[in-house]
Amino acid sequence: MRTSLRIELADAEGALMRLIGLVERRGFTIATLDKAAASNGQSTVTMMLDARDAARNMDVLARQVARLLDVRGVFTSDTHARIAPEIAAEAAAGPDRWRQACPPRR
Repeated sequence: MRTSLRIELADAEGALMRLIGLVERRGFTIATLDKAAASNGQSTVTMMLDARDAARNMDVLARQVARLLDVRGVFTSDTHARIAPEIAAEAAAGPDRWRQACPPRR
């Protein structure tokens, strides 16, 4: 099942490599990766992910990504609202609707 994640990431040395490495080690294949230019020291990374097998859990991945150093927020598209339902925030307004999958790091 293909899922998209949007990650707000501090523009720090090695932050993107840590993110990609974690996604790969957790058993997901990155179908697409888009990184927006950094502004105010923060970048937005959007990934389309495919699980390698049915045993892979997106909820676990979202929580682990949120714990990475330099990650400021993890969001998922509305079509996959089952990710971290107990802590998901209300969808943001606008045409590009995302749900917060994990609480933001301060």
